[in-house]
Amino acid sequence: MSFTFRLMLRDLRGGDLLTLLLALIISVSTVTSIGLFIDRLQLSFEQESANLLAADRLVRSDDTIPAEWTLRADELALQYAQRTSFTTMMFAGDSLQLSQLSAVSKGYPLKGAYLVDDTLFGTGQRSTEAPQQGEIWASSRLASLLDIELGDQVEVGDATFTLTKYLVRDPGSSTSAFAISPRAVISMADLAATNVIIPGSRVRYSLLLAGNRDALGQYETWITPQLNEGQRWQTPTQRGERIGDTIGRAESFLLLAGTLAVVMSGVAMALASARFVKRHLMQVAILKTLGATPKLLGKVFFQQLFTLFLVGALIGLAIGWGIQEIIASLLSGLMSTTLPEPSISRLWLGATTGLISMLAFCLPLMSHLIKISPLSVLQPNAKIELNTFVIYLIGFLGMYGLMCIYTKGFLLPSIMTAAIFGIALLVAGIGWIVFKLGRSLTSGATSGWQIGLASLYRRLVPNLFQLLVFTLIIMLTLILIGVKSSLIADWQQQLPEDAPNHYLFNVQANQIDKINDETSKLNVQKSDWYPMVRGRVTAANGKTVQALYPNEKGEPELYERELNLTWAESIGKGNELVSGDFTAEGLSIEQRVAKEANLTLGDKLTINIGGNIVTLPITSVRTVDWGSMQPNFYLILPKSILEDYPANFVSSLFIEESKAQSFYKAMSAFPTVSILNVGDILKQIQTIIGQLSQAIQLVLLCILSAGALVLLASVRSTLEERLEEGALLRVLGAKSALVRQALFVEFGALGFFSGLIAAIGAETCLYGLQVFVFNADASFHPLLWLFGPLIGVCVISSIGVFASRTVLKVPPMLLLRGL
Repeated sequence: MSFTFRLMLRDLRGGDLLTLLLALIISVSTVTSIGLFIDRLQLSFEQESANLLAADRLVRSDDTIPAEWTLRADELALQYAQRTSFTTMMFAGDSLQLSQLSAVSKGYPLKGAYLVDDTLFGTGQRSTEAPQQGEIWASSRLASLLDIELGDQVEVGDATFTLTKYLVRDPGSSTSAFAISPRAVISMADLAATNVIIPGSRVRYSLLLAGNRDALGQYETWITPQLNEGQRWQTPTQRGERIGDTIGRAESFLLLAGTLAVVMSGVAMALASARFVKRHLMQVAILKTLGATPKLLGKVFFQQLFTLFLVGALIGLAIGWGIQEIIASLLSGLMSTTLPEPSISRLWLGATTGLISMLAFCLPLMSHLIKISPLSVLQPNAKIELNTFVIYLIGFLGMYGLMCIYTKGFLLPSIMTAAIFGIALLVAGIGWIVFKLGRSLTSGATSGWQIGLASLYRRLVPNLFQLLVFTLIIMLTLILIGVKSSLIADWQQQLPEDAPNHYLFNVQANQIDKINDETSKLNVQKSDWYPMVRGRVTAANGKTVQALYPNEKGEPELYERELNLTWAESIGKGNELVSGDFTAEGLSIEQRVAKEANLTLGDKLTINIGGNIVTLPITSVRTVDWGSMQPNFYLILPKSILEDYPANFVSSLFIEESKAQSFYKAMSAFPTVSILNVGDILKQIQTIIGQLSQAIQLVLLCILSAGALVLLASVRSTLEERLEEGALLRVLGAKSALVRQALFVEFGALGFFSGLIAAIGAETCLYGLQVFVFNADASFHPLLWLFGPLIGVCVISSIGVFASRTVLKVPPMLLLRGL
């Protein structure tokens, strides 16, 4: 053991072991900091979304909540509350109004808070308590429709309530289908006294849960098999399609960032291990000539690596924890919420990364080092290239395993692996051709640029490997930049600041002009009016839905419920024609729905509209941007088919907060019109998008910093050869300017070609990520083709010349003695 530590101290003083230790620390700290920070962001997103859900998890049911469900929650020490929502008539004096009423139990909401006010159409103050028994909180719109003020009496069924607060926001009902009607909230203790729920009433029962994530997971496992039709388990990220998509894409990006951190860590360990082995060839050969056996050497190096792992992992974990705390601190001033504390259990990922990196990259090389012949004392480079492919294949498999562990899947690692293999083949082919061409053009080289280009072919294998490393780092950087730019641009494009935040439903044709006058007075942006007629698809191509899906198993959404049908003379905003003729006398169908139902142009659908049967062919297929917040429809029919049916009209509006009170007061003149306020949902999405944009910038900066360190390690891995060549040139009379020019040309050429190949790989990889991971439309990134070579030339030339500056400052004889 003492012999092992003496060798370690010698290697540390010489810097050889220190290089490997630093690479291990960089690997562990990078993955740890990114992993912990991503975990905190994911928890933050979940908490933000839970505020709209009013709980961590929710079970929704069309029937009353069974008692055993709450008993199970008690057993798992979970907090729970209940909410019952339905539409009912409310009375105040001579006024009556259909409204959405929610009865909530004590403790509701478990997450988030009510917004209530004492002033009609006020902005609201937070309240974490529900109404007391005998009280009712009503929205300002409902209060104005009933013409009541605070302290007035409101009748619901057989019970009478006192209006004590104006309800601005209910955290659990902002996206409820019932929220179209004006809202009110009472205590669950008063529900039975109203006697408004009778057999056949359309009621939604909800059990809300909050607590430990493990306990919530156990509860989900227990309850999921018991759920039947009309019952659903809901998580915050399933709260709405837009929130789910936004968080899903964000998590995919952060997962990608973490995966790239794993790749960079693996590259850093591979470079450091190769350098360590190369510099220990002479030492091992000498020890063997002095009688050291392979078993003894194996024991020595195993003890060194084990000690190195313990020290490097502990330091890396500590640094990683500190880095994510710094990032979180920098981000705290920009985010609307405080990031949750990281979980110590996530530290295993950083430690595992360091362990697998050492096993995959260090052990195979150490094994090769132990088997080296003592004759290598005389020929130090004789056998270092043997089995290189096998050694790095083992390392690559280890890196792939790390990515799979990190992403808990195979799709993202497979895309990255395919891209890296493709890049490796491209680098080998292009590099060999270019380097050989450079050699043929620089025969009898005398100038700096000729010497630099000739050096590319003279060190063919090391330069090809270095070209691959440079290409991978630049490619990973371009991928992150491209994904970040695409995601943020896509989010901002899908959800502009003036995205519609209100919908008007149940508008009659004779009310449209009057409502248009009111919105014009307030200068409110409004979409076109769309007529809506209810209908249900009953058959496709002559076969009934029951015949196609006898047990309703796998039934597409197009067939499972009544649809809102409309007509339009031209294709609307947010719709794009994919195929067919929109103006033809037939059906226009949304592309995703058509694909789900396996329908194409020319197929015929039979629709029941008010008891009348209509059969029409599909004459066009559209894509629909559901994120545009515009009224959109699965099916658009010809006007001649629907114009004789009674239709309600719908429109979307963007109402600024300063105009909300005036708008609601104006709409009180239209008591039959339903208003859906989705402003809370949009604010939530905009908050998440803002947090993501800021977080992505910091995550990207962290990854780029790690990439720069890997680039520096790559340059240093071949530094000795360049120093020896530079020293020989200076001994032969070359000036420092000539040597500097040769270095600049060599590194500049490596940078240019690595940047160009990286742009090809990044564009290809981005296509796969956008289509298969982010579920978005693929787009071309022309700036990558400019920035790739530019970054390569500038960064690699700067790092290379800086790392090789020693040859320009130290006398050649000292360099040659050191080598």
